[in-house]
Amino acid sequence: MKVDLESALDRYLPRRGVPRLLRSAMEYTLFSAGKRLRPQLVLDVCESLGGDLRNAVPAACAVEYIHTYSLIHDDLPAMDDDDVRRGKPSSHVKFDEATAILAGDALQAAAFEAIAKVPDASLAGPLAASLARGAGAAGMVGGQVLDLAPKASLREIHLKKTAALFETSTEMGAIAAKSNRVRNLAHYGRQLGLAFQAVDDILDRDEKGRKNYAVLHGVEAARRFAAKAVGAAKGAIKFLGARGIRLSRIADFVLARTH
Repeated sequence: MKVDLESALDRYLPRRGVPRLLRSAMEYTLFSAGKRLRPQLVLDVCESLGGDLRNAVPAACAVEYIHTYSLIHDDLPAMDDDDVRRGKPSSHVKFDEATAILAGDALQAAAFEAIAKVPDASLAGPLAASLARGAGAAGMVGGQVLDLAPKASLREIHLKKTAALFETSTEMGAIAAKSNRVRNLAHYGRQLGLAFQAVDDILDRDEKGRKNYAVLHGVEAARRFAAKAVGAAKGAIKFLGARGIRLSRIADFVLARTH
């Protein structure tokens, strides 16, 4: 089954009764040339485990809605205060702060609405619980709070703010496949997220005022850390054999990416 993620993201996005301005603000960042790495992980994990992709598509859309909402909120003046996102004005610059906040709120709600539409209704609860853990107070949101704190542990920030949503993506793929190897795939996602953030820090080390692994420990140390995390990620999916080749390639992509 071939999945067109762009069409799916559009299809599961609420339409009926949504004010035009809000819909425009939601679409503005959602369809702004993102990598779609997290939703692709949901799909690839499910497929690698022999699951039904029809149960993974709503979860894939849900995790991308959450990721997009986090980007919109991260760019706000009260958070990272970034005026540019993916080469375009950030949402609060394109629209205004209030609209950007509400667009993020709406995307968060849309994520759980998408999960409620999973064909196998027995999976909706476990998928929603996984997404809430990864995106919530003990996960991504908690990581953002730590990122704003003056003396928080860099590893704890990265585990929560970045790796938690990667872990959720791979965990949801395993849940959608009804697999008994959820822990293995969650570990793969967590390590992949840590590697992704380390490489991000190398690419963004010239930015000032940010907590950055490459700035604090050096570029070579960051590269070694990322390589070790990718090795651990690959080790977690070794049991898949040839079926894990796409997941292994994603790990290689994360380590080698240049933007």
